[in-house]
Amino acid sequence: MRPDAQLFLHVLSAMTLFGAFGAVAVMSVAGHRLPARPRLAQAAFATLLFAALPAWVGTFAFGSWTKSKEGVPDGTGWVQIGSGVASAGVVVLLVAIAISWSWTRKPGSRWQPLSVGVLSGGYLAALAVTWWVMTAKVPS
Repeated sequence: MRPDAQLFLHVLSAMTLFGAFGAVAVMSVAGHRLPARPRLAQAAFATLLFAALPAWVGTFAFGSWTKSKEGVPDGTGWVQIGSGVASAGVVVLLVAIAISWSWTRKPGSRWQPLSVGVLSGGYLAALAVTWWVMTAKVPS
């Protein structure tokens, strides 16, 4: 596969990951306030499981593949930041999936949508900073 195709798939996966977490953050805030909690809980769980998880895998896999093909050194700052956010992101993602699954089991509860919203919003902010760092290649 050509390196520019790998980079394209990395960026596409990262944008999908960002969009999935953005959608889950909105659903979580709405689920905390609106009476349609069961549907929002199911939608948040499905979005995390079927959009965010594959997007995270694609982002990490294609990013690592592109890095190795392009010969980017390991000590490059913007690569370390991106890898760090991706590595921490898998923990955030798995915890958010577990809490959203719990939310589908007890949709009347209020702590699950709040927790998923905080996790999603926090990781969304980290992804936004990473997006900027990797685009601008700030700490080169």
